[in-house]
Amino acid sequence: MAVFQYSSTKHGGVTVIHIGGSLDAETSPKFDSKIKGEIDKGARKIVCNMAHLDYIASAGLGVLIAANDILSKQGGEIRLSAMNEKIKKIFKLLGFIRLFKLFESDQKAIDSFKGL
Repeated sequence: MAVFQYSSTKHGGVTVIHIGGSLDAETSPKFDSKIKGEIDKGARKIVCNMAHLDYIASAGLGVLIAANDILSKQGGEIRLSAMNEKIKKIFKLLGFIRLFKLFESDQKAIDSFKGL
């Protein structure tokens, strides 16, 4: 059974989501429910911290892209932070690196939303 961790905090008008473990076909529905719950509660600026994400499959990537599409229609966006090299390599190989803005830290990602 795959392990998936999720937590979220608010930093001003930005929701910071920390995900960890594996984001695959088994765990992606839980992540989908959680992130859509944040959007339903009014989150428009989301930072997704991936420092503790060990694995991401196409199902997990699909959740991120779908959530970002929903947000873009509402004037929002998901930005990614603290992505480890293993996950960054997957994003690069699949060409998804150009779909999201990447930041070294949560704070840099949060700051990037200022003025929006």
